[in-house]
Amino acid sequence: DSSDRPEYTELITLGELVERCRRAGVQCMVEGPGHVPLDEIETSVRAMKYLSKGAPVYLLGPLVTDLAPGYDHFTAAIGGAIAGMHGADFLCMTTPAEHLALPTSEDIRNGVMVTRIAAHAIDLVKDGQRKRARRMDNEIARARRDLNWQRQLELAIDPEHARRTHSRSKETDVCSMCGELCAIKVMNDTTKK
Repeated sequence: DSSDRPEYTELITLGELVERCRRAGVQCMVEGPGHVPLDEIETSVRAMKYLSKGAPVYLLGPLVTDLAPGYDHFTAAIGGAIAGMHGADFLCMTTPAEHLALPTSEDIRNGVMVTRIAAHAIDLVKDGQRKRARRMDNEIARARRDLNWQRQLELAIDPEHARRTHSRSKETDVCSMCGELCAIKVMNDTTKK
């Protein structure tokens, strides 16, 4: 439902409805499409903003592929991050159950977490949010550099999940993937000499 005549006809109608709302003193926002390939998201968002004369907009994701039932929360977060980077004002949370079943509370939690990650990714490049978001990323990067697991877990967007995952690791002085070849450990050992 993107970049075709019906979508643009709908956007023109939505722009007209925004004008009617404004004349009547009613607040409104514009909902955009839910299935948009990566290369069409920017155009879709810009058209929505233009035709609605700057009204707040959000897209239903958008899902960037329909190939991933059960993982639609990921495909929506990818699309949402791109939409947000190009001017979408809100992200729409999608669950892994989208198009398959009613979501469970765990589906909703997973959808929220993936959407929060997408929102943070947008904040990293967004005026007015960039400085705060990068400060957060730099702080966890320093904790990783220092192999300070406790601090990394405290700073994680989902500390509970990070703690559960880290508890499976037996090593504490190296990265779990690289072991003794951990680049951070090797660099730290080298600079101590």
